Amino acid sequence: MEHFLLPHGRPEPDDQISRANRHIFGNTTFRTNQRDAIQTTLNRQDVFVLMPTGGGKSLCYQLPAVLSKGVTIVVSPLLSLIQDQVTSLVRNKPAGIPAAYLSSQTAAKLLKAVLRDLHRPVPTIKLLYVTPEKLASSSSLISLLEDLNRRVRSYRKDLETNTLAVYAQEMLARFVVDEAHCVTQWGHDFRPDYNKLGRLKELFPDVPVMALTATAPQKVIDSVKKVLKIPRATVFTMSFNRTNLRYEYQRDQHHRTGHLAHVLLSFDVLEKENEESKALAQLHAYISSKYANNVVGIVYCMTKQQSEDVANYLFDRGIQADFYHAGQSSTDREMVQEAWQDGQIKVVCATIAYGMGIDKADVRYVLHYSVAKSIEGYYQEAGRAGRDGQPSQCTIFYNRRDVSKIRGIINMPKKGNTMKTRGVHMEKLERMMEYCEERASCRRQFLVSYFGQTFNRKDCKKTCDNCRRVIAH
Repeated sequence: MEHFLLPHGRPEPDDQISRANRHIFGNTTFRTNQRDAIQTTLNRQDVFVLMPTGGGKSLCYQLPAVLSKGVTIVVSPLLSLIQDQVTSLVRNKPAGIPAAYLSSQTAAKLLKAVLRDLHRPVPTIKLLYVTPEKLASSSSLISLLEDLNRRVRSYRKDLETNTLAVYAQEMLARFVVDEAHCVTQWGHDFRPDYNKLGRLKELFPDVPVMALTATAPQKVIDSVKKVLKIPRATVFTMSFNRTNLRYEYQRDQHHRTGHLAHVLLSFDVLEKENEESKALAQLHAYISSKYANNVVGIVYCMTKQQSEDVANYLFDRGIQADFYHAGQSSTDREMVQEAWQDGQIKVVCATIAYGMGIDKADVRYVLHYSVAKSIEGYYQEAGRAGRDGQPSQCTIFYNRRDVSKIRGIINMPKKGNTMKTRGVHMEKLERMMEYCEERASCRRQFLVSYFGQTFNRKDCKKTCDNCRRVIAH
């Protein structure tokens, strides 16, 4: 097993990979590790890609999918996110990419068309998205994958021997496990059906696997490789230090920081509504005082209803805001995405659970109106700021009441939520609380060291609130 942390600026050959990057995806260069990860999977080797949010993980499997003769199977955790990704690929500029998804919600007519294409000798579909639950529950899908893996239909003439030789691999090109941290209980968003994906390597030992995530300490990387049965996977990593991001904490000024035990008995409905109204007013005042109306931002919320309430509150006060969550139809989410990309919407209020679907390069600030459940989650969500490399702000509004709500969610009885899993999530929440309540240590150093890398505090250069305050005194 090899680890690569490669430098920028290496000359790139003008080959098939580079041409596809330019002509299909519209990129002039590759980001760190992208090209090497692409070449490795095209060589039919297992790969683990660890790239912080904004590093360009998607290209690592989408480009080789286009260049491969067969179908790339992508396992992704959320159906709503899958729908958005497929739409984006089909409408990709400068060239659309044949992509589809299979789920219980796929319309009968569309399902028939997808299956008909997949049963062709050489399917036109390049990327087929499925949820882990679909893979775990559908024997017909496994049968289809087995059929794809048996199919080899492309030949060329060997001039030396004057014989036809197979030059294409099986029509099952590779498996891609996106958001791979969901595989292990040590990850911040464990999904039980993700844990069953090791079965793929048992059924298809010669089909390469690519696992991708934006946030994973070494313990998670090791666990994912073990579960997926890819012990010799080549691991590509990047620095977790996003130098263009500034980190800060905002104390909620309106009683939301109080311990739940102090306020539970005295709260009635009107008091709660008044408290929430004051918190919304504080959020609006923060945004309107720091950013012009044309500045792009994201506000993360705990629930779907909260994302709608925050968006409506900001919109009513002159900020071009809208909400975005998994409860909306794919058409409504698509409309919000297009309006945001076109600049009609400046602020998107999204649930923490669905924030991974948001993608825009010029986000200047990310605000957490509710605390994240883990450092991994916070880093991934905050990392959606400044993907164009420009200075951007990451601010978290922290209060103990939200922490109590998250503890309640962690303890809810549900599939796979064992005592051990609950303990892992509680430990991660405690670390998130430490980050928020820390008033002396460098926040950047805290984040980078959490992921097992080193960072010298003097290099922060006042890009977090704690270092600015310490230097000021």
